[in-house]
Amino acid sequence: MRGGRDGVEGWGVMRGVPYEAYQVDSERLATAFVEVADAAVRGGPQALTALVGHCVALLGVPSASAVLKPPAGRVEVAASDPRGLRLEKAALSWGEGPGADCRASAQPIRGVPLAHPYARANWPSYTAMARSLGFACVVAVPLRTADRSLGSLSLLSERPGPPGPLQLRLGQHLADAAALGILPRPRC
Repeated sequence: MRGGRDGVEGWGVMRGVPYEAYQVDSERLATAFVEVADAAVRGGPQALTALVGHCVALLGVPSASAVLKPPAGRVEVAASDPRGLRLEKAALSWGEGPGADCRASAQPIRGVPLAHPYARANWPSYTAMARSLGFACVVAVPLRTADRSLGSLSLLSERPGPPGPLQLRLGQHLADAAALGILPRPRC
């Protein structure tokens, strides 16, 4: 089901705007990357907070959450709103959901409607809670560098369809920028 459309209504439109019409002001985009990179250098929690905030502002999703699971160190969680935070913390305790799958595979989960049998079969607790919180679709992308995955970014929609391809690429690029800044740098 990952990435498929299966005739689900609403895949071609997000908040009434065709995907092809999606545009981001270049100044807002540049600011987002600088702020995410700057926050990442200061540490994981700040990076995740900046990342989810900019994803909501730039990608048109109502909620975003991120999990940082570095090879050494503690797990960090951030979300753009209380619903996303509650869902992500519960998903961590269950060990299920698109973020968990994304972290395990270091591959994106491209957009799964939460009413779809795939979601109910693979993430039963996550799906039930997400739907009860008003979410209808989820996308997860890895926080990654060239050689490792450090966590995941989940984008939650109240509509059955995922963000469009441009929004997904932008979300992945923002997640990558955060991950690159978080990595410890070797000392000379």
